[in-house]
Amino acid sequence: MPPSPKSFPPLPTTVEAPGGTIAIILKPTLRHPDGTECWGMFDLANRTIEIATTATKRHQWRTLFHELTHAALDDSGISQGMTDVMQETLCECIATARMRERFG
Repeated sequence: MPPSPKSFPPLPTTVEAPGGTIAIILKPTLRHPDGTECWGMFDLANRTIEIATTATKRHQWRTLFHELTHAALDDSGISQGMTDVMQETLCECIATARMRERFG
């Protein structure tokens, strides 16, 4: 049985990643540069992850794990050799695994 919404702790305000500290910022709405709405974004230049407050706590955590995977791929340079579809697929796979590890 998945955890109840109350069992999801607040998101951290910062996390450590291979390339250094990343600030976690919650915002009411997020849009990619192309204008599409999204749940989260990693900004390599500013070392920030933005997450939509409209998502449930469970989905905010999943989004955090997804965006942290983008950070690891970018910090390591691996993302340079991957298509966008490959990156998104890998980030979703790892986010799913981390959710299971962390929350059961």
